[in-house]
Amino acid sequence: MSMPCGAKKFFAAICFGFLIILCQTLTARALETETDDAALMQQLYSDSGADRLEGALPDYAAGLLDDLGLDGFYPGGVDNVTLGSITAVLRGVISENLREPLRVLCCLVGIVILSAALDAVKSGGAADGALTVVSTLCAVSIIAPPILELTGDLAGTIEASSDFMLLYVPVISGLMIASGSAAGGSMYCGVMVFVAAAVTRITSQLVLPLLKCVMSLSVVASSCEKVRFDGVVELFRKAARFILTFCMSLFVAFLTMRSIVSAAADSLANRAVKFAVSSFVPLVGGALSDAYQTVISCVTVLKSGVGAAAIAAVFVIFVPVAVRCALWQAVTSVGAALCGLFDLGRVSSLLSSLSSVVSVVLAVLLCTMVIYIISTAIVIIVGG
Repeated sequence: MSMPCGAKKFFAAICFGFLIILCQTLTARALETETDDAALMQQLYSDSGADRLEGALPDYAAGLLDDLGLDGFYPGGVDNVTLGSITAVLRGVISENLREPLRVLCCLVGIVILSAALDAVKSGGAADGALTVVSTLCAVSIIAPPILELTGDLAGTIEASSDFMLLYVPVISGLMIASGSAAGGSMYCGVMVFVAAAVTRITSQLVLPLLKCVMSLSVVASSCEKVRFDGVVELFRKAARFILTFCMSLFVAFLTMRSIVSAAADSLANRAVKFAVSSFVPLVGGALSDAYQTVISCVTVLKSGVGAAAIAAVFVIFVPVAVRCALWQAVTSVGAALCGLFDLGRVSSLLSSLSSVVSVVLAVLLCTMVIYIISTAIVIIVGG
């Protein structure tokens, strides 16, 4: 039995009214989302786990991060970081760590001057060998402990930075996936978790034992007249630098290539989603597409802010130990030059070997820091 014509018109009017109300409600929600981006970003910031990243930093790094002007990892805080704040942090770190190297350098200068004075009045014979051994042992007792402590600082810094990256990588990968970079986020998470774990394992089980072995052999060789260890130490230094440079270049090239390919795939997928929502959702497809783009834009801004803050965090984790390495390398280099000037061959050889050890420690630190910083910068820039 067919409905009367008036009933059909009444039913159609009711359905049309419901559709108008639904369309206005969805459009109002989309407009409300556009005008409330700050609240949305704050909610995304908390849900992503980025608010817990600062707790993963060592105490000294958190203090330096505050000195830079960063209060947490929320977007916008990076605007407070200026060249003046960076310079102030570096100046503070240098002044804090300068006293001990200067004290050791003064002691080395005293040993050199005293050895030169005794060498001028020596009577020859067995006194020559005794004087050389005594001066060498004095230099070893002064310079070896802080250099050994520096290798321990290397292990602690690598472990702290790896722990931070293992917490940061899932956060930034989740933000990348939420911003439409599903392929890039998954790739970055897998690569960086492997790199952080590998760096910690290689440093603790390979680099540190080799550095301690080289230090021990350098000390032993400096006390033995017929053993010269300079060539072996120089070979170790060159090999370490070559391996580090090669690994860093290979990693950066691989990550850049994969990021570019992943970004192209993610861009195509995002355009397909926006087209599907806009074209196949009746009446409100355009509003939903705009709301989707608003959320994507907020997540992208949040991802860039968290990534930039993470770069600053990695910098403050490494900079104190890197500054100490630079200061101790300057001390050993100046000491070796003074010993060469006064013809103290064994002490000069010892200090040159220790300077090479410090240079390897500094190279490992800088390469690890550059890998973490460049990898973060690549996924932020290429991912959009």
